[in-house]
Amino acid sequence: MQRQSRNRASQDSRTAILAGAGRAFGRIGYGTCRVEDIIEEAGISRGTFYKFFDSKEAVFESIEQAFDLSFVQAMQSVDDPRLSPQARAEAYLDAYLRWIVGWRDLARTMWTDPTRPGAETLNQVRNDALTAFIGLVAGLVNDMGIPEADPMIYRGILGAVSEIGMSVVEQPRLTDDELIRARKAIIHIITASLTPPADAAEAATQ
Repeated sequence: MQRQSRNRASQDSRTAILAGAGRAFGRIGYGTCRVEDIIEEAGISRGTFYKFFDSKEAVFESIEQAFDLSFVQAMQSVDDPRLSPQARAEAYLDAYLRWIVGWRDLARTMWTDPTRPGAETLNQVRNDALTAFIGLVAGLVNDMGIPEADPMIYRGILGAVSEIGMSVVEQPRLTDDELIRARKAIIHIITASLTPPADAAEAATQ
């Protein structure tokens, strides 16, 4: 019983450090953030910090692993082949938007901070994640009868999805209306971008 209590307390302390680091990195940026800032945000002692991590780099590495894993889990959690292609696409989009809001404090640091570790490959990491996401949605769009498009168009879609995601992060609170608005905007961009020009012109006149 005592061992379970100690294990729980230890896990709580580690979680507090990671949460505090996330807030600190998001508030002042990775390059400016010090171990002292993490300790202050986490509300723990210096000794507790160094019991679990030896540097801010080590904390960031743990956060990055959780960030990447949570993205995969968010997508997997809504994958239901029984749904129609459109319903699945909407489920993926909702999951993506809620996921990025869940990482509100850290999203910009993870994807845009040039001072973070691995910044030289940051664009590739970011594009890989968004490409995987777009691949899921585009596959469902294809199931709706819309053919594949030029890869350059997908790059444009990536930028649009990223910007909409970042705009959602900046909202004080994600309401259902804002979620629906963002989802509709992304679906509109994807379907309009992947629809052949002749079809798009015809659709616009209807």
